[in-house]
Amino acid sequence: PANPPPFRDVMSTYCKEVRQLGFRLYAMISESLGLEQDYIKKVLGEQEQHMAVNFYPKCPSPELTYGLPAHTDPNALTILMMDEQVAGLQVLKEGRWIAVNPRPNALVINLGDQLQVMHQVHT
Repeated sequence: PANPPPFRDVMSTYCKEVRQLGFRLYAMISESLGLEQDYIKKVLGEQEQHMAVNFYPKCPSPELTYGLPAHTDPNALTILMMDEQVAGLQVLKEGRWIAVNPRPNALVINLGDQLQVMHQVHT
């Protein structure tokens, strides 16, 4: 977006930094699987980066709303910065949905389907 004027530059810088973080995570995950550090990056190749910024105003009748249906992330990694004031992310653990509480100055890293499959192949 072009407005406000500094927004585009700030978001561009943020996206570049998050992409580099993703590459560092790939290297650490590769190493933890006993592979060369650049293994995941080589296997996945150059993939596009997708970014979404969502804002949902407070709903006057939250009991009438629905969130996303249960799903998995089809990509390799999802790097999520949660709003500290708004919970909503849940993970399925042992058949139960558990809330992921936002933490100040923290990112949530979700391993997507691509890394789940890769992990199964190498273990």
